[in-house]
Amino acid sequence: MDYHILKLIHIVSATLMIGAGIGSAFYLFLSYKRYQASTLKDVLKLVVMADSVFTAPSIIIQFITGLMLSNMLSLTSTDWFLIVMGVSGLILVMWLRAAFLQIKLRKILEKENEITPEFHYLMKVWFYLGVPSFLGALYLYYLMVYKPFV
Repeated sequence: MDYHILKLIHIVSATLMIGAGIGSAFYLFLSYKRYQASTLKDVLKLVVMADSVFTAPSIIIQFITGLMLSNMLSLTSTDWFLIVMGVSGLILVMWLRAAFLQIKLRKILEKENEITPEFHYLMKVWFYLGVPSFLGALYLYYLMVYKPFV
C-alpha cells in the first residue's frame, strides 16, 4: 500500500478515535451532572453505540496502520516503537475498562431507573480512567508527529 494513503488512513482514524472519545465523554459527563436518570440513560445508550461504531474500529485501524507505517519506516526495532506500543497498550486497557463501565452504568439505569450510589462510584472510576487515557492519546499524537527517541 502507498505510504501516503496509509498515513492518511492512520491520521483520519486517530482523529475519529479521539474526537468520538472526547465527544462521548463530554456528553456523558454533562448529562451526569444534570442528575436526570432518563436523560442519562439515553445518553449512555448513544455513548455505548458510538464506542462500538466509531471508537473500537478506529482503535483497530490505528493498530494495523501504525504497525504497517512503522514497518515501512523501519521503526519497529526502535525505542520509539516500544514506547508507542506501551502507551497504546495502557490506553487500550483504560479504554476497555471504561467501555465496560459504560455498559454497566447503562444496565444500572435500566434496572433501577435512578442514579444509585453504585452509579456515582462507577462514574468516578470512569472519569479517572478517561483523564489519563485522553492525555495518553495526546502523547501518542506528539510521538506520531515528532518521533522523538528515533
